[in-house]
Parts: sequence; structure tokens; C-alpha cells
Amino acid sequence: MKFLFASDNHGDAAILKEIANRFAPQVDVMFHCGDSTMQPNDPAMAPFTGIKGNNDWQLDYPQELLVKRGGEQIFLTHGDRYNVYTGLGQLENEAKRRRATIVAFGHTHQILCQMHSQTLFLNPGSTSLPRGQYANLGGTFAIVTSEDHLFEVQYYDRQMQPVSDLHFRFQREEI
Repeated sequence: MKFLFASDNHGDAAILKEIANRFAPQVDVMFHCGDSTMQPNDPAMAPFTGIKGNNDWQLDYPQELLVKRGGEQIFLTHGDRYNVYTGLGQLENEAKRRRATIVAFGHTHQILCQMHSQTLFLNPGSTSLPRGQYANLGGTFAIVTSEDHLFEVQYYDRQMQPVSDLHFRFQREEI
């Protein structure tokens, strides 16, 4: 299965439309990790399964989601409630409690891609307001390919191009 993850567009509808137009036919589901600052019924958000970010307090999104798709347990949260700026410890505990195989979050506007105890932890970065080492890309999102023995993660820049040094492969136990 292929999952697309985007986050933290902060009202930039054009980038979400462009991502959906380009990638919706190529992936099984598209997720948004919060801080869209857009109404859930906005046409740009329609292709995405989204959750509430810390800047979406007035919007009617779920706080978090646990989605079962293609053998994966995907835990979607913005990350602010788990203090992701200071580390992943709280988020790892919650992922274990929920038996998540993929945890996707935003909030920091910085890319993160790591495996912990057979769980993939992913921050797609921000599509519109990136921070950190890859801020010069102008924005990022990620596509995760899930197979029985492998997670493959490819990050894309704002021009919809794959970023060669942001491609990761993680071996995993059979699910």
C-alpha cells in the first residue's frame, strides 16, 4: 500500500490541490497531520484524511485518528500533545499502547523518519513553512510504501520532485 502524508500548510490551499492532483491516483490514501487552518469541507482538504493541529482549535477535525489500512495501524496526531519538540518518548509510549505500525505527526515543521520497535515514525515536514536542515526545499511531504518486510519512504519537495537524499528503506518483521 502507498500512503501520502502532508502537514502544516497553514492555509496554503494551492499546495494541497497540487499534491492531490499529482499524487491521488498513485496512492491508496492521503493523510494530513494538522495545522491546515482550513475548514474540513474546503475542496483542498477533501482528498485528505486530516486531524486537528494546535492552530486548528476552532475547526471540526478529530484530535487524533487510528486508521487500519492494508495491514497497517496508522496513528495520526499533530504531535503537540506529545511534546515532540523534546523527543519521541511520549509518542512512542502512545504508539505502543495503540499497537501502531506507522505514526505520523507534524507540528515541528521538520522532517523526521525513524524506526523504533518495528514502528515507523514519520514527520512529513511542512508543505509551506519548513524549518530545519531542509527548509531550503520550500516545503515537503512524504509517500510511504508499505510491504510485508519493508517500509520505503520518499520525501518530495514543493515542486513535486523526489528528494534523492530523503529516501529511506527500513526492513521489518513480517506483519
